[in-house]
Amino acid sequence: MFVIGRTVQHTHFSALVSNNMKYLLPVLCALFAVSVKGTEASQCACATERLHLRNGPGTTHDVITTLASQQCLPHDGQQQVQGSYTWLHLDYNGQSAWAATNWLRVQTCDDQNQTTSNLQLAGCPKIVTRAEWGARAPKQPHSNMPDLPVYVFIHHGAGTECFDRQACEQKVRDYQNYHMDGHGWNDIGYNFVVGEDGNAYEARGWDAIGAHTRGYNTNGIAISVIGDFSNKVPNEAALNTVKQLIQCGLANHKISHSYTLKGHRDVGTTACPGTAYYNLIQSWPHFVSGTGLYQV
Repeated sequence: MFVIGRTVQHTHFSALVSNNMKYLLPVLCALFAVSVKGTEASQCACATERLHLRNGPGTTHDVITTLASQQCLPHDGQQQVQGSYTWLHLDYNGQSAWAATNWLRVQTCDDQNQTTSNLQLAGCPKIVTRAEWGARAPKQPHSNMPDLPVYVFIHHGAGTECFDRQACEQKVRDYQNYHMDGHGWNDIGYNFVVGEDGNAYEARGWDAIGAHTRGYNTNGIAISVIGDFSNKVPNEAALNTVKQLIQCGLANHKISHSYTLKGHRDVGTTACPGTAYYNLIQSWPHFVSGTGLYQV
């Protein structure tokens, strides 16, 4: 009886599975399809030379920004023919954008390349991304500068320095909190922050309008070094990173080749970037003193 009972149980189970396979198979297939889709490589389009991104397909649409050579962005495969060109639909930091395929190379890309393609350009120093240092989201999406910045402003953050990545990341978070909560700004004000650990930290990045130098935020970028440099200059690691950022911006068409370098004090009532640091940058290329109101 035990053997017969077990046989009946097995037969009943087999019948149950057989009867339900018609319901289980579609579910299993759907799960498999989702799994496969999740492992597919994302597709990027990379500029083969400097290339305008527009807010619609065709040269009559406004330019959003300009891609540097070899800069890559994700695309969804959507194409339209307008005029003499075929236009590919791209994702520019969550914004819809279009570019002519004549100057694009399509290739696979991973998530890391997508998030840093507009940041870690050829020749740049190490740039720690917002995600890596734990940035808060801006209150509103950033607006981009209408043209290449023609000014580079040198700032210091004042306060204490930092010499390792963990400490510098905390300082950048402190700056962001102060700018957003203390000043009520949309986000951290600078474009980049540099620590004496030798890293650059993404603030608003290359293209976004900042909140750093009144009257010059739409046509200038700001690079701020963490610390107070009233009586001493930043260390060699930080200074080299600032210089490399400027050179990287020039090489990748993120800064105008006719740019003017200034200290924050040149155009405002502030001691920034500190007297010692300000005296040093006067020997750097493209420096032009302003009509600063700060008296030393």
